[in-house]
Amino acid sequence: RRALQRDSLSVTALLGLADVYRLQERTGPADRYRRRAFHVRYSRGLDWLAAGASDSARDNLEAAVRIMPRHPLAHLRLGELKRAAGQTDSAIVHFERAVEANPRFSESLIILGQAYVAVDRPDDAEQAFARAIEVNINALDAYLGLGRIKSDQGEWAIALSQYEKALLIDPRSEPALHGLDRARSHLRR
Repeated sequence: RRALQRDSLSVTALLGLADVYRLQERTGPADRYRRRAFHVRYSRGLDWLAAGASDSARDNLEAAVRIMPRHPLAHLRLGELKRAAGQTDSAIVHFERAVEANPRFSESLIILGQAYVAVDRPDDAEQAFARAIEVNINALDAYLGLGRIKSDQGEWAIALSQYEKALLIDPRSEPALHGLDRARSHLRR
């Protein structure tokens, strides 16, 4: 049993140990083994993703989410996989869960905003980008997202302001420079 406890990468064994400790009301060891099981599945998912095997990556990340349903990175990576497979609505569900699990992680908010833009939900996207900026004032992609939304809505002065803010963060940002030029040309008309 000790060797199993120390060295096992068997998710079934790790979850079994977690259940045994949970039944004994020893929450510390139970949580530790559950986290180990999660990390085995999550790491395998990332490894499969890096190898380009999206089905195996998805299976492992889904298993990781079942083990720890409130882990933001697992939902984020699973959502990215689903978005790449064209399952945008399913991806949005995972991005929303990632934000619920950690509302102060700006990357999740930005990715959620980008997904909302892709399904033509600009109001939701604007909220997600604004929240990302509240969390991280240097969230370049959030300013770019807001600039694109305002450009699409023809609100060129607001778009210009967002692109200027993006350029304060990265003065060489090509999307920000392009957006700024486009906004200026529309405002001159």
